Amino acid sequence: MELGESIVEFIELLMIAASVAVVVKFTKFPYTIALVLAGLFVGLSGLLPEIPLTRELVFTVILPPLLFEASLNMDIQDLRENFKPISSLALLGVVVSTLFVGFFLNYTLGIPLELSLLFGAMISPTDPVSVLATFKSLSAPKRLSVILEGESILNDGAAIVVFAILLEMLESGKINLISGVAEFFIVCIGGAAIGLAVGYLAYRVLAGIDDPLVEIAITIILAYSSFLISEHFHVSGVIAVVAAGLVVGNYGRVFSMSPSTRVILTDFWSVIVFLINSIVFILIGISTHLNIFYAWKEITVAILAVIAARALVVYPAMSVWRFPNLWKHVVFWGGLRGVIPVALALSLADDKLISAMTFGVVIFSLVFQGITLEIFVQREFKDVRRERIEEALARFIAAKSAKFELQRAVESGRIVEPIAEKLLIEIDLEVEESKKELEIALKEEDSKELVQKVKRYVLDAKKSAIRDATAKGVISHDTAEKLLREIDTEISQIYGD
Repeated sequence: MELGESIVEFIELLMIAASVAVVVKFTKFPYTIALVLAGLFVGLSGLLPEIPLTRELVFTVILPPLLFEASLNMDIQDLRENFKPISSLALLGVVVSTLFVGFFLNYTLGIPLELSLLFGAMISPTDPVSVLATFKSLSAPKRLSVILEGESILNDGAAIVVFAILLEMLESGKINLISGVAEFFIVCIGGAAIGLAVGYLAYRVLAGIDDPLVEIAITIILAYSSFLISEHFHVSGVIAVVAAGLVVGNYGRVFSMSPSTRVILTDFWSVIVFLINSIVFILIGISTHLNIFYAWKEITVAILAVIAARALVVYPAMSVWRFPNLWKHVVFWGGLRGVIPVALALSLADDKLISAMTFGVVIFSLVFQGITLEIFVQREFKDVRRERIEEALARFIAAKSAKFELQRAVESGRIVEPIAEKLLIEIDLEVEESKKELEIALKEEDSKELVQKVKRYVLDAKKSAIRDATAKGVISHDTAEKLLREIDTEISQIYGD
């Protein structure tokens, strides 16, 4: 394919994605699901020639920025606090999916065990993009979003490693469980080590630069270099990208970037991920040929096996950690499959049945599970009272922030005082009105959750100040660790009240 044709097709995909985005704004239809359906329509109608979604394209070009952006915006404190349930869901999800789906398909369909186990590993990564988009629009509990996103980040890396090990064993004809487990840990730890090292190096470089464009360019290089370096040394590039993103997102962004750079960085990566996800979900639809349904019986069995494996993981794991039943149902049905299973299926292009089953499960997951989950979540998490408090709080915060920034601009000489005084009168009125509105909302509604958030915000500010002082050499690491442990205890007590 010539470069000119590729550019034209890329622009056409963007036009389709933008058109779908405009339509769903009016219809409130889930965006990612609408993209898949649009891709199916484009593929069936022949409006565009089939664009090959190769494994190399997905893993080398598409996957690093998606993983980097997700980990960049993941609060490491939230991840630490919820690590036990997240790791339980992620690691058990990969193991149970691989074993249960593998043995189930081997028993019911007679697929060779090695190949059915490979399919089980291939289909285990979850993709919460559309679920989290729904959560954000409905202000669903933040902890539930953290669990779903954290699970996806961890099981992506684990599943890809397990898949690669099983594929290597299948191709060599030698299956050795002990060496497979050892290789799993080596590949994961190696990827994490490289990601942390490269991420820390980028963090130190960013600390000496105050140019948003250069800093963003460094994060792009980091996303791809951490993946490529790890793959060169035959360890997990996926885990390396996640580790690097966590370092820059939680330390580089806080200690090495100005407020304006943080905003630009967030907006830039949001646009990149929006474009990539839009194109990928359309390509999934285009790449899904109707002839896969010659294997409708096998696809049906695979769907049932994947759903059963998900239930076997979610309900026991979340019961151990005492989550409410509603959350269990959402996490169970919210384990949607997306980009990564399709990419892994492309590695087995010669096996038409496995590819058909993978595409069938992904389409069912994104379309049927996605739509039904959207309806369920809208019904269960829509809270008008909470929205009223949040709206009043948002107006008050915005007005106070505007006043603070205006006063700081006057002090720095960027705005002359006579002009600022006129604006301050208007802003002061806005602050007072929003304050009264917030006070009324807090009296009429239960504000316990909001008080918890404020306490958490204050404690996070203390932690940030201590880390900053440690980085500048004002206090020692031992003192910092002691104070940080005390604050972590206070944070845990907030949610135990």
